[in-house]
Amino acid sequence: LIDDPDFFEWLEQNGAALLAGDVEARRHAVTQSCLSKAGIVSADERESGRRALLNLGHTFGHALEAEAGFGDLLLHGEAVSIGLVWAFALSVRLGFCPEAALRRLRAHLESLGMPVTPPSLPGRAWDARRLVERMDGDKKARDGRVGFILAGGIGEAFQSRDVPMAEVESMLGELLGESVR
Repeated sequence: LIDDPDFFEWLEQNGAALLAGDVEARRHAVTQSCLSKAGIVSADERESGRRALLNLGHTFGHALEAEAGFGDLLLHGEAVSIGLVWAFALSVRLGFCPEAALRRLRAHLESLGMPVTPPSLPGRAWDARRLVERMDGDKKARDGRVGFILAGGIGEAFQSRDVPMAEVESMLGELLGESVR
């Protein structure tokens, strides 16, 4: 999703084999993933630029995890799965990404059995404003600005600190079914 649309296409085609335990498919997936991450990390060891792209889905995911209480209700990978969808949804909303890329991502995650929407919270509803507050308090926020990893499409991730938080809250309210003030 960050910079290799061909590998994403391979994952779409081989997701079932990966889940079924196909050794060669897993070997290829792990090798490609490690090579990709190593290339990004070695080019930016101090996370001052490109390395931040590895956080795609994490800004939303960390807010979800915190709001869910860091327990078994929502595991890290599940929160990031939802966060990926939300990052692409925000990218679509802001006019950076085609809707087709979001649909494709959702379909792939769903085919793997990954969540694309958050589970119900015991005794309360998800709240867009609280999620935004969690993002504002994130350790990666700088100078009062939340850093988002957005997408221009599959394999076209980029970083932005110029995302209006009111727009994020509005989108989350819509995705969570809230009436946004």
